[in-house]
Amino acid sequence: MRKRRPLGALGYFLMGGACLLVAVAMATGVRQAVHLLPVVILGVPGAVLTFRAPVFGVRYGPDGLRYSGLFNARSHAWADIREVRVAVLSGTVYSSDVPELVLASGGTDQLYMLSGHSFGRVRNRRVVRLVAELEAARAAAS
Repeated sequence: MRKRRPLGALGYFLMGGACLLVAVAMATGVRQAVHLLPVVILGVPGAVLTFRAPVFGVRYGPDGLRYSGLFNARSHAWADIREVRVAVLSGTVYSSDVPELVLASGGTDQLYMLSGHSFGRVRNRRVVRLVAELEAARAAAS
């Protein structure tokens, strides 16, 4: 099994750790219940990011692919995947390139935590390389 993790996972981990640290520091000085609101607002997302960021990414091998995102993880056998391609999610200032699995059932599954930003018609090279690796693994397995 090969693992690919986005570089941004380190940023999510550090941001979550900072939020968690601030929440813990604020919780030490809470004297009234209403002062717990900022602790919850910073602490819950901080805990989710801190403990989920190390597992962001995709694993793939001869059997199939396993994707771990922010809130969930999904697995697909290569037989269930017809194609791996780059999907472009357009925005006002820039667009996001997202690896997309075209499933044999006719649906798609976008791997959002592995996306990258691009401007104009130039595609994100990291996402293009990842899609090429996944497509080569899918073709080798079939």
